[in-house]
Amino acid sequence: MWSFKLLNILPTDTQTCRNSTERPTVKCELLQEYLFHAPKYEALSYTWGSTIQDCQVEIRFIPFASGNPDKRPVANTETVYVTKHLHAALLELQQPAVPRLVWIDQLCIDQANLQERNEQVSIMADIYRRAERTVVWLGETTMLDDDRRAIVNATERMNFRPIEREWSEPRDQDIIKDLIGFKAEGESSELGRRRRQVLADALNRPWFTRAWVFQEVVVAKSGIVLYGSLEMDMDIFINLLDGVCEFDFQDVGAAKSMMRSSKGYRPMFAIREARFESRNGFSSAYKGKFLSTVWQAMGNVDATNPRDKVYAFLAFSDLEAESQISPSYELPIRSVYADATLKSIRSLRSLDALELALKGSDLSTDLPSWVPDFSRPLPSFPFMTHNVGGSNFRASRKIPCPDLTRPGLDRHALAVQGSIISTVSSICPVSFPTFDPSQTLHESLKLDEIASWVVSHTDPPHDRTTIVRTLLAEGAAADDTPNNEDYDSTKALQVYQDGSTLLEAYRAGHVPAPNHVSDTPSVRALKVQYRYYSWMKRVSEIVVRKRVFVTEDGDLGLAYEAIREGDKVCVLLGSRTPTVLREVEDGQWRFVAQCYLNGWMRGEVHEGREWTEEKAESFVLS
Repeated sequence: MWSFKLLNILPTDTQTCRNSTERPTVKCELLQEYLFHAPKYEALSYTWGSTIQDCQVEIRFIPFASGNPDKRPVANTETVYVTKHLHAALLELQQPAVPRLVWIDQLCIDQANLQERNEQVSIMADIYRRAERTVVWLGETTMLDDDRRAIVNATERMNFRPIEREWSEPRDQDIIKDLIGFKAEGESSELGRRRRQVLADALNRPWFTRAWVFQEVVVAKSGIVLYGSLEMDMDIFINLLDGVCEFDFQDVGAAKSMMRSSKGYRPMFAIREARFESRNGFSSAYKGKFLSTVWQAMGNVDATNPRDKVYAFLAFSDLEAESQISPSYELPIRSVYADATLKSIRSLRSLDALELALKGSDLSTDLPSWVPDFSRPLPSFPFMTHNVGGSNFRASRKIPCPDLTRPGLDRHALAVQGSIISTVSSICPVSFPTFDPSQTLHESLKLDEIASWVVSHTDPPHDRTTIVRTLLAEGAAADDTPNNEDYDSTKALQVYQDGSTLLEAYRAGHVPAPNHVSDTPSVRALKVQYRYYSWMKRVSEIVVRKRVFVTEDGDLGLAYEAIREGDKVCVLLGSRTPTVLREVEDGQWRFVAQCYLNGWMRGEVHEGREWTEEKAESFVLS
C-alpha cells in the first residue's frame, strides 16, 4: 500500500504577513498518509523558479498512528527553506480561519532521498488523479485591477463545461470579443490589445514550459488557476486563452500574433488535446499517446533533470504491463532514454519511436543512433505529425515489429528486420534551414530550383505534381486538410501556381477576414482557395532541415539533411515510413532518418524490387 505525505497549511493572518517588511514564516504540518485512504486534499502544480531556497517554512512532522489522528505521536518542529516562488504560493494558499491540506512536491518528497524520489515519482499521476482538484500557481502579477476585474468577469460569464477538442460556443465567443475589444471587421481597440498582452504574459509564465505540468493538469478531476490574487476555473481559463489566441490571429495574422508567439502557446494546445483525450478514455487515433505527448514536449517544455523528459509523462504510458517504465534517477541519462525507447518499441511492436531519434546533421551524440534525445527539440519536423500513432503511411504494410530479443546483444543496440530497397545516389543542394511564416509559398518550397535539379538527375524526370507531393510529404506536418478533403497533389500544385494571384487578392481586400460573412460565390471560392494556400504554407514546415534526394532506382525522396550518398533506403518491419540506414564497422548500422519516398509509402509493389516479410534480413543498430 503506497504511502505519501500531505502538507497541512495552518491558517494565519496573511494580510499582516503581506504588510510585513520581512518575509513571513509559513507554519505547516506534514502528515504521513496512505494514498488510497487519504483525507480530501488538493495538489499544487507550479514551477520551482530559482533553485535558491531562502524562505522559511516551519513544519511539524506527524507520522502514522494506526490511522487515528488523535493518537499520532508529535515530532519536533523543524525549519526548512523553500524557493521564493513556492513561498509566494503558500501565502496565497493560506486561509484566514481553517487549515488547507495540499500535496506539494518540494515539501512532500524528501528530494535528497533517491529511493523516496523514485517511489513517489512512480505514483505521481495517482496523487494528482486522486486529488479533489489541482491548483495551478502561475505566480505573482502586476496587472491593473481594471484588467483583473475584466478577466474575472469574462471567466465567470463563460459557460462551464469540460475541455473539448474545439470550442464553438457562440456566447463564449461574444464574451471573449468583448474582453479584447474585437470588432466584426477584424480590428481591436487599444484596451483590447493591452488585455491580450496581459494574457500573452500569462502564457509566457514558466509554468507552461515545465515538463511535469502535462501530467498534473491532464489527469486532474478539476482545477483552478491562481495568477496573483486572480482565481479562475482551469478549464474555463484554457478556453479563454484558446479564444483570445484565435481572435488575435484573425486580427494580426500568425506572424504578428503575440499569443501565438508566446512560449506557452504550443504547450497549452498540447495540454488541451491530452486533457480532452484523457476525459474520453483516449481514442484509437491517439494510440501511441506516450510517444505523442513526449514529442510535443521535446521542443516546448523544460526540466531541471533531463530524466524528467521521460518520467514526467508516465501518466500517458500505453505500454504493456511488462514494459512499464519505472523511475530510476540513479541511472545514466543514456540508459533512461534507451530503456524508454526499447520498451515502447517492444510494447507497441512498432518503430514509431525512431521518428523522434533525429540527431545533429553530423549524427554526433553520446546516445545510440536509434535512441531519441528527449532533452532537446527535434531539429526537423517528423513525417507522422504530432499524433505519432495516427499516420496513414504504412510502408511496411502494417506488419508489426518482430521480437527484438537477441542473445549477447549490447543493451544499447537494437536488432530490427527489413529489406534494402535502394541506395541514395544524389542529394539536392537546395537547403531549407529555417521556417519563416512570413514567406510566400514560393519562397518556402523553392519549387523551381528543386524541379530544375530533379530534371537533371532523373530519367525520365519526375513531374512537378510528384515533386510537390514529395516536398509536402502529402501534408504530413498537419493532422488535417482544408475542408477535411483527402490530400490532392494536382490541386496542391494548382494552388501553388495560383499563389501570387491569391496573395494579391488577399492584400487588395478581395478575400475578407475569416470571421467576415459573405454570400458572393466568387468571394467564397477565393476564400476556399486561400484557405488551401494557407494550409500548404503551414505544412511546408516539413521541409525544414531536409533535403530532396534520388535513389539509384530513380525514386524521389525527402529526408533529414544528415543523409549521405551511399546510404541505404530500407523498409523495416514495424515502421510506417521507409528508413535511411548507414553501415558502420563490424556489420552494424547507424540509424540516419526516416524518409518520404514517393511510391513506397503504402506498401506498394514494384516489379523486380519486391520485398516480403519472409525475406527480411536483420540489422543491428548501434
